[in-house]
Amino acid sequence: MEENVMMTSKRAYELKAQKKLLDKITGLGVEVGLDGNEVHIKSHSATNVLLVKNAVLAFNRGFDAAASALLLDEAYDLAIINVGDYAGSQKRQVELKGRVIGSRGLIKKRLSMQTACSIKISGKTISIIGPYQNLSIAVEAVEMLLNGAKHDRVFSTINRRKLEAYSNGNS
Repeated sequence: MEENVMMTSKRAYELKAQKKLLDKITGLGVEVGLDGNEVHIKSHSATNVLLVKNAVLAFNRGFDAAASALLLDEAYDLAIINVGDYAGSQKRQVELKGRVIGSRGLIKKRLSMQTACSIKISGKTISIIGPYQNLSIAVEAVEMLLNGAKHDRVFSTINRRKLEAYSNGNS
């Protein structure tokens, strides 16, 4: 199976220097070729191609190599939320991203800590990397904020979801 991913020229250049990440990718039996801004991903394993594609997409979205490498493990996934789906105007998109970031980045940091997910806000998107179960909680929390929910309600929802997940896992 083959996939191609377009990257920004800056991030494509930076990817070439990420020896550890590229070594992990080739360790999966996946060939990666860089042609300008385009990354060519090829392997006999469709699963591994998709894992590498997500890692490359995450790297392109601004995650560092270590966070992107998490996506090479099937227990992790990437979610990309388009802020434009929640606001029409550029001004409103900036306001919504500000709600997710919070004063001095405290809301974003708290979301990351409580969900064990990495969050990047870039352009018109909010990208999240995390273990499957936590990722769904983080996505729900971000979507609640984008829909105007109060911060306290969002964090109480995170706690409730974590308790539910813990209860279901230990039954």
